[in-house]
Amino acid sequence: MYVERGSPYDNRTVEGTNPSEKVIFHGSRDKKQIAITFDAEMTDGMKADLVSGKVAASYDKRIVDILNQTKTKATFFLTGLWIELYPDVTSDLSKNPLFEIGSHSYTDSSYYGFCFGLKQLPNTVKVEDIGATEKLIREHAHIDNRLFRFPGGCYTPDDVKLVNEANDTVVHWDVSGNDGFNTNNQQIVNNVLSNTQNGSIIILHLNGAPNAPKTAEALPELISNLKKRGYEFVKVSELLGLTPAPKVSQ
Repeated sequence: MYVERGSPYDNRTVEGTNPSEKVIFHGSRDKKQIAITFDAEMTDGMKADLVSGKVAASYDKRIVDILNQTKTKATFFLTGLWIELYPDVTSDLSKNPLFEIGSHSYTDSSYYGFCFGLKQLPNTVKVEDIGATEKLIREHAHIDNRLFRFPGGCYTPDDVKLVNEANDTVVHWDVSGNDGFNTNNQQIVNNVLSNTQNGSIIILHLNGAPNAPKTAEALPELISNLKKRGYEFVKVSELLGLTPAPKVSQ
């Protein structure tokens, strides 16, 4: 049975043998700052559905529109396959001062074990998988990436070390909207509001239907309520006190 990393049922280390090889679940609990993050998933199967026309899109522009309208900072973790399909969106997100970008791997495959049904990524291609998206982010977002999130949040200490060797910080989360395939937008709102605290990193999804059909509908109420509670939305790098990803020449 798969147990999510960070769960009370998970007794496995996430720090490896080197204290610097760590995974970030949240920021400081002393400040009323939080980071909302959106994963842009894209598996081979999702790409096939998109290319064939079975699925109209795998990007819900309403989410970005709402963030812009409410002047809410956010961090987007993009898979390489998604970047290839949405290069202009990737560029636009990177140019927007409200937003920052991180990597969500290339193929959205599991780095460790059975992980939400994701295809298993062989150890022999993990470095290539990490590097491919780093390259795409440089090409289309024009930054030298510094943030990484594992597909499904599944990994081993050795996987964390590989990401660290690419000069990336591994960013997990401590609050999930559980918006994947969830058709109840109020449930998504409640999932976030009932668990958010100082320093929280919230995970939602950018894809829209069918993978995340109600995220955009939940977002306005979610943002409004958290701001009323006095929370300041910041980018992940700001929450963690990290240097922003350096820009690279186009």
